[in-house]
Amino acid sequence: MAERASAIRTRLADQTAELTHRLSEVAGARGWQVRRVQGSEGALGCIRELASGVSHVVRSDQDVFSTVPVDGVLKGLGIGVTVMTRGSGVSAEEQRAIAAEAGIGITGADYAVAETGSVVLLARPGTSRLVSLVPPIHLAIVFPEQIIETLDDLFVLRRAAYYEGGMDMGSYLNLITGPSRTADIEQKLVVGVHGPKEAHLVLVE
Repeated sequence: MAERASAIRTRLADQTAELTHRLSEVAGARGWQVRRVQGSEGALGCIRELASGVSHVVRSDQDVFSTVPVDGVLKGLGIGVTVMTRGSGVSAEEQRAIAAEAGIGITGADYAVAETGSVVLLARPGTSRLVSLVPPIHLAIVFPEQIIETLDDLFVLRRAAYYEGGMDMGSYLNLITGPSRTADIEQKLVVGVHGPKEAHLVLVE
């Protein structure tokens, strides 16, 4: 397992530019609105633009927000920010109500799968599924080093992380592949019935 995971990591490091391009193409085809930006300032520029006219935003509690400091930027625009965490003492009903009032939910990513155009969020205290599911707009911030090639890579790396470091495997993996797509009885495609109507993927290069 360790040798297989090491080989995958080496392969991914050699293919970063190619995988970044592939993720952008596949994610766009899956309904993500993909923006490739330079550095944290580029990401913050996207967030400023998208948050225009929004009064409240929710975000996950992930390390990415120390690199992309959205709170200060949004509060400077008069936009409220709530950090959503599981086990925070706030009831699930209260958290859902807060998320339902938010105009945007912002998350980082644990992985992004180029093969499927998916953003992967792991189950952990700082990652509430409400952030990516309840607001009408979901924005995910992804860095090239988080991009993997296939779902097989994902499962191998997750198992290796568990065996190597005793990391909790968690109760679920949240794979997000753009906004939901549902066909009604007349086979008319409807986007965003189950979850956000818009999904924005910000690739920070």
